[in-house]
Amino acid sequence: MATTIKKILPYFLTSIFAVGLWWILTWTDNYAWNPVGKELLMLEIALISIFYYKTLFWLVIANVTVFTVRQLLRKHYKTTAISALLTISFYFFVGQVVDKKCAFHYYSVFHNQSVSEEYIDRPILEAGYQIGPIVTENIADKEMKYRRYAIGGLEKIGYKPATPTLIKILLDKSEIDVFRADAYEALTAFDTDETRKILTEFKNQATDSLDKKVVGLGEYFIDNK
Repeated sequence: MATTIKKILPYFLTSIFAVGLWWILTWTDNYAWNPVGKELLMLEIALISIFYYKTLFWLVIANVTVFTVRQLLRKHYKTTAISALLTISFYFFVGQVVDKKCAFHYYSVFHNQSVSEEYIDRPILEAGYQIGPIVTENIADKEMKYRRYAIGGLEKIGYKPATPTLIKILLDKSEIDVFRADAYEALTAFDTDETRKILTEFKNQATDSLDKKVVGLGEYFIDNK
């Protein structure tokens, strides 16, 4: 009995830690400081989904890692190598699938949260690169909630496929100048051949007051990050 407990205890403790960690990270209170009925419900649904995906993923990673370490300590090097290879493969390949599954739910968190300004883009950063397509699609909507933070989030996760959408925002004179300046800032951060060319042309052709204001605001945002 004692031997059995000794064998399973590391896995049990590791599992408790993984579940507890993601329970804390997906706490509704982390994202709902001033919750409203429907928004709170949508938040809870999204966070529960993230909790299940992330917890199951990290339970596997954590417990296989424990197994690998135990095999290494026992000098079972062949088993250790195989286990380590499987863990790394699982992390990268299954991790991408999990991130894609969670991306929609993180966007729901972003859209329905009620936090202070400095934390608004946090769900985008937590979701990472896989949320890029969803955010890019939605920033095309001029009435999008938290649009500025969405554009900034794309910049922070380095989602360069958003470039065409950001260029449209930058060049659209019917857009509010702040949004155009946000697009200017993000395109500058991407720093690709395409974005450098577009920005150079835009600055050279900025002859009216609106475009000049966008350039000025964009440069101000860049200088005051």
